[in-house]
Amino acid sequence: MNKTTFVTAAMLTTLAAMGCAPVEMEGQGSAAERIESATITFGADWSQRVAGSLVAGRQVRVVFDAARLPQCRGETNGQQAWAIGGFFRVNGGAAQSFSPTLIGGASPYASAITLPSASGRLEMWFQVTSRWGCNAWDSNYGNNYRFTVQADPNAPGWVGDGAVVISRATCGNGLACDADRRAITSQWTYETWARQRAAIRVVTFDVWKQGVTDRDNPDLWRQLDVQLRYRFGRTGAFAMRHVNFERRVGNNARYAVDLRGVDPLPDFPALTACPAAPLTASPDGALVSTTFEYYFTVNGTEYRPSATGVFQGVFTNYKTPLLATCLPR
Repeated sequence: MNKTTFVTAAMLTTLAAMGCAPVEMEGQGSAAERIESATITFGADWSQRVAGSLVAGRQVRVVFDAARLPQCRGETNGQQAWAIGGFFRVNGGAAQSFSPTLIGGASPYASAITLPSASGRLEMWFQVTSRWGCNAWDSNYGNNYRFTVQADPNAPGWVGDGAVVISRATCGNGLACDADRRAITSQWTYETWARQRAAIRVVTFDVWKQGVTDRDNPDLWRQLDVQLRYRFGRTGAFAMRHVNFERRVGNNARYAVDLRGVDPLPDFPALTACPAAPLTASPDGALVSTTFEYYFTVNGTEYRPSATGVFQGVFTNYKTPLLATCLPR
């Protein structure tokens, strides 16, 4: 039987060394669309049961009975003054928190988490705290509860080689020249020259999936759901649009986003009202710009510069009389 104990300073040091300090989850804009593949139940009898399959990139329902953490109970002015939170990580990565405000009330609690895209080992643990500084853990004596996450059979084998091309030159049927490709790990700028002079204005990336992209496949559009997730500024929800297949590159499928299609600052007469994007003025007051944050998904598998990071670009244009009225005052 696994029991929980109050956390001493020494235990907190040990837990921190294990990576059990939580970090906030980020970039979960597509989580609501993920498929719930399994339920993990942490019962009052100290059992841990999995119903269904734990699949990378999919949602998991977590059911936790508060009887497992009976410590730290108390009330203030008739209100519960304690809370239970859960934590998880995959393959020893950064810990993520979920349902951090399970306060009193009915039990067992049920929450949904979205697993990262990687298969491997899932660890989970729980903590109860109170306003008086009481802490206790349900963590399998500090070892955490461990489960196996399967690879998603629909996931691509590889996604990468993202590049931006903004150039007057074209190669091979009017497509971007390889010599002009620049990695999207660095921020790019789409400005007045790009709008007025460039023939190519795209962000591309490659996808490989065995038996799908390594041949001329008329069903590619059915087998790969490729999406751009993007927003203007650094906060708020991510919008979505599908990404078009461009061509095969060896055994890979290359996908391309035409930046003209997401440009929030097009020249007149296309722009007739303030764009739905936060704007800033250049130091000399001649230009306005907005940050473009984005990442991609392929059958739900995310392509990002890091586990929770986003790629970035900047759209810039002259400060027209209209855009001048759109700047914050």
